Amino acid sequence: MQWSYDWDPSLADLIDEMPELVLGRFVSIASCDSGPYRPTERELRNDWQLTADIATTTKVSAVSDLPTPGFDEWYVHEEKPLPYGYQSFVNTFGFSPLTANEKTLNLFWSQVEMTRPLHVLGAGTPTMFLVTRDKAIFERAKSMNTSLGQIKP
Repeated sequence: MQWSYDWDPSLADLIDEMPELVLGRFVSIASCDSGPYRPTERELRNDWQLTADIATTTKVSAVSDLPTPGFDEWYVHEEKPLPYGYQSFVNTFGFSPLTANEKTLNLFWSQVEMTRPLHVLGAGTPTMFLVTRDKAIFERAKSMNTSLGQIKP
């Protein structure tokens, strides 16, 4: 599903409303502020990993542990994922996993099928999206359209 905005959306808004998306899970950061995220020395000491420009967290214990400057794209896993060089899609203006051009859609969905995340969260311009395999999360997110904007399931 995607939310449409008249401004740059932020994953901070989504995870503040639905912290269960990330709490107790591993997050691979494909984009942070339009580029790779470089974990701090402290994060690396706390077992974050950096492989092929993709930072992967330890199990997230607080939403404040995640960087959310905008133009962010995350692949959320229940178990520690294998290293993978994710391609970022949120840096393409207007990217949507529902309406992008056919080539881009094929690349995005191939990456999702290959890596099998529980969720994919993205915030670019002018949309924010959530792809999930969790039916309860999907239903809850659908009910949030008054707080985050217009939803397209």
